[in-house]
Amino acid sequence: MSKYKWTINLSITTPMILIASIIISGGGHGFGDQLIVLFPWASVFLQFEIEFLFYFFALIQFPIYGLLYDKAFNKTKTLLMISIIHLLIAGLILFLKH
Repeated sequence: MSKYKWTINLSITTPMILIASIIISGGGHGFGDQLIVLFPWASVFLQFEIEFLFYFFALIQFPIYGLLYDKAFNKTKTLLMISIIHLLIAGLILFLKH
């Protein structure tokens, strides 16, 4: 088994998730809240209309989560903290957007 199992898995699936989310949102011309929920760190750049940084941070967000999980000593606590911070940031961005 690879030492970086979740980093590799999330590196492979993140581009597919990003492309599917962009298609569902209408290519930026429709409902884009799922992009904020899935990629809250990258969504900060959508507020400033800096698309290159959005795509960059969207592509590295989940692999970073995987790396944090792979390197953690207490995986349950790490997963809980990643989830809480992710949801708090997404909620804050959605709240400030509307």
